[in-house]
Amino acid sequence: MLNKSVVQNLTPLFIGGLIGIGFLYYLSVVINVDLNLEELALGEENTASYSSIDENKIHCGDLTDAQQCIDNYYGNAVGNEVVLWLGNSQLHTINQMEDGDELSSSILHKAAKKQDQYFLTFSQPNSSLQEHYLLFEYLLQNLPISYLILPVVFDDLRETGIRGGLIKALENEEVIKRLSKRNVGKILISNQGDKDAAGNDMGALAQTTQEVTEKQLNSYLEDIWGIWKQRPEFRGHLMGSLYLLRNWIFGITPSSTRRMIPGRYSLNMQAMKAILHSANEQGIKVLVYIVPLRDDVKIPYDLDQYDKFKSEVELSSKSSDEIRYVNFEKIVPANLWGSKASTTIGGGEELDFMHFKAGGHKILADGILSELVLLWSKEE
Repeated sequence: MLNKSVVQNLTPLFIGGLIGIGFLYYLSVVINVDLNLEELALGEENTASYSSIDENKIHCGDLTDAQQCIDNYYGNAVGNEVVLWLGNSQLHTINQMEDGDELSSSILHKAAKKQDQYFLTFSQPNSSLQEHYLLFEYLLQNLPISYLILPVVFDDLRETGIRGGLIKALENEEVIKRLSKRNVGKILISNQGDKDAAGNDMGALAQTTQEVTEKQLNSYLEDIWGIWKQRPEFRGHLMGSLYLLRNWIFGITPSSTRRMIPGRYSLNMQAMKAILHSANEQGIKVLVYIVPLRDDVKIPYDLDQYDKFKSEVELSSKSSDEIRYVNFEKIVPANLWGSKASTTIGGGEELDFMHFKAGGHKILADGILSELVLLWSKEE
């Protein structure tokens, strides 16, 4: 029989285990794990969509679906030059979507096809320039890219790190080799080398008894207990709820002034310059643009910082004659911007400063196409 001291020591562990199991069961009942977390963050007014044409995927998110876009290129357009468009949720979201509405990525793919160009789009929500840099280097190893379209978003320069859907790019030896040529690339490698998809430092656990045991236990539990597999979805929904709570406590809304975070801003601007240098080395022509922003109300940025940001982007774009720079801030009129669900607890609809209606997608596509025609004309 177990002595009293052993029972006393095990009791908290046993109670904690029961509470944890009960909590997982509760979450499995109240949370719809099939619900797209990205669409949940966007709100009901916004619809996320990744374009396909004739069942061929021409708009992907990250490395979880990138191979579909790559395979569709090689299955349909070998020999055509690739025009690559990187971006955030503005590229894959339509505000107040209606039947027949079309994303810019689809419009531009059809237009480029008439010029014997193959237009591919990759976008992730709140994607930082660090992530664009990593994804660009990865796609360079898989596609004959001749043109790059790079939107620059002030708000996304507050982001840092690499999300789980892109981490596998760091397993590619050629990507590592190319990243290692630049200081910001070395930082990305160093920061992510021994981390899991959640950003947890795993270097100290590599190949230890703890790591091996945890992997075997997790694998066993996933096989016998479906709820265990759903932990990432539960975590995502909980983080979303904490995000709403934080905004409610501090009174944060989409209209609140967002200031730059110096360290993150610096890394992202370094990443942008690294992309431009890398593209130049490969003979890739680049279109850099400041993204559309609704201007019928006060914009949610510190104006001095925002002006400085635009000037720095424009100056960096002048580093090569193969780069075109354009400011698309005011290209989408006020009536084509919409609203979004509240980003705080108990709030009503809020202004959306990032996503516009289908008409805005058509205007943006036309603007980009006009700039692309100028790039293509240099080839003639």
